[in-house]
Amino acid sequence: AGGNYDEEDLPSQRFGLMLVLGLLAAGGLTSIVTTIGGGSETALAMPNIPRALLDTFSYTAVSLLPFRMPFLGGDATVDSNEDDPRPDFVYEHPYVSISYYTSTKSINTLISTEDYQVTRNLRRMAAEEAGDASQREMKTRLAIVRPFCEFDAEALPMTFACWNGLTPCKAAQDAIGDDYDEDDEFEVGPNGEFIAYKNSTEGRKLYEGLGDRHLFDFVGSDAMKSAKADVFLFYSQTFSENEVAIKAVDTIIDQFFEPGGWSQCFDNIYAIEANIPQELDLYIPSAQEELYNWVNGPNRQYEAAFRIIQSGEWGDYDGFYLMEGDSVPIKSHWLDVVLSEIEVNRPFAILGAQYDGDKWDNFYEQIPISLLHHTNGNAIYNTSHPLLERLVGQLEVEAPCPYNSIPYDYRMSQMWVEGTLGIVPELAPKIMLNEEGENITLSDNKAMFTKWANRWKDEEPYRFTKAIHNYAATNLIPRHLGPEYVIHGAKLYSPWDPSRTEVTLVISEWFFDRSLNLIKNLDNKDHPFSKVIVMIPPSISNSHDYSKYTSVPVSLQFRDTPDFMDLC
Repeated sequence: AGGNYDEEDLPSQRFGLMLVLGLLAAGGLTSIVTTIGGGSETALAMPNIPRALLDTFSYTAVSLLPFRMPFLGGDATVDSNEDDPRPDFVYEHPYVSISYYTSTKSINTLISTEDYQVTRNLRRMAAEEAGDASQREMKTRLAIVRPFCEFDAEALPMTFACWNGLTPCKAAQDAIGDDYDEDDEFEVGPNGEFIAYKNSTEGRKLYEGLGDRHLFDFVGSDAMKSAKADVFLFYSQTFSENEVAIKAVDTIIDQFFEPGGWSQCFDNIYAIEANIPQELDLYIPSAQEELYNWVNGPNRQYEAAFRIIQSGEWGDYDGFYLMEGDSVPIKSHWLDVVLSEIEVNRPFAILGAQYDGDKWDNFYEQIPISLLHHTNGNAIYNTSHPLLERLVGQLEVEAPCPYNSIPYDYRMSQMWVEGTLGIVPELAPKIMLNEEGENITLSDNKAMFTKWANRWKDEEPYRFTKAIHNYAATNLIPRHLGPEYVIHGAKLYSPWDPSRTEVTLVISEWFFDRSLNLIKNLDNKDHPFSKVIVMIPPSISNSHDYSKYTSVPVSLQFRDTPDFMDLC
């Protein structure tokens, strides 16, 4: 009855079957053979065990052969049957609008979604409608949108690996409603003086002047008491056309419903799609000077994310954090910090980070103002802000024209700079040509952008947070980092570990004591060296006892080749 036989598992399955039958026999089970209508039928009789329980034993014994039960030998895996009926919720709104729910072959994943998410949300909605006072009031409802395309679908589950190691929030969901404890609210100095609020977003304000690196140290678990966050796995194309994308989402949702882990910090997880045709889901940086739609995929996906979250079909959200796969948490409780930053910076249209790497240093003065000061796309977007509604609407209008050659985050910055400073952006000459090779005339939007700027510039709709840093294409080691909790685009390297690999410092010396000052200060520095070799000419003598100056072993070596060969 369903399942496949595995010859290697049959001995353990037979043992399990014998064990169950032995238990039944010990309880007084007998087999009575009766003749009914000329044939024989085996009926099981157990005087002291109810028939319903007997049926359960019989079903268990029979099903041991095709399936493997962990307590009877074999592993615990039970593959879901693709022919099993899908839960009813996949045919209901809003799930029915996303092809993932009707295309995935993992029925177990759908059943978990129904049991642990859909049913729970229906109960919560019923409680809210009934005026249940125990339902916590929400100040912030945030969607964490994780965009991906067909090329990075397979690697998507790996981008969540650090979420378990660096827990997003301090408070697990079942502890959010804990009673207020005044003793936990304050940080007190050695003399009993008040320093700062410890477990509230007020601590962030009070601690701001004490140093960037510790800016968010006092952000506590209160952020989750009046906030909720959901995860959206956002595919650029259509799930039903890509089995790899479906399996990647299966893996992440299965992990979400496992006990413990990062899922405790989120209420729900959803799969959504932008339905961009494959031939238009483009991202070709090498063609950015020639092809007007080289970045069409990310541009259309961003617009779709904005409209999906704004629509309220998946819930009422204040906004969303567009968190690409290369946006990596580097500290625990990063979600608490992000939520506290939203609260501190309200109201805003976009909250994010400018570029903070070093790849622009050599041509910094040549970079347009709108690019220098643009907010990277990995940011928090307020879907109810009227300025952002206008910016996104203009992106949608410009989709078929040369302005589509500008990434959405940079293009919105261009609109804002044009409105505030009157600087009209220049586009690549080849992109400004039509199919006949003639120049394209673009519409003049300066008056419209200026009107937007005059209406909202005093409110500072673009805000910046030090909790998120954009380091695109920058190499970093931990000591380069400051207060940030999430970094985008950086390659973060671990410092050299001398316990794993020894590094020798070779010092080229031409006299007997030129290197002495360096060696005397060696122990005061952070370095990876396990020993030092001083290369000296054979014509000089050196009688220094270096052990008086450093704990690092130092040895002398007379060179017998030119000094440029010292390292060799």
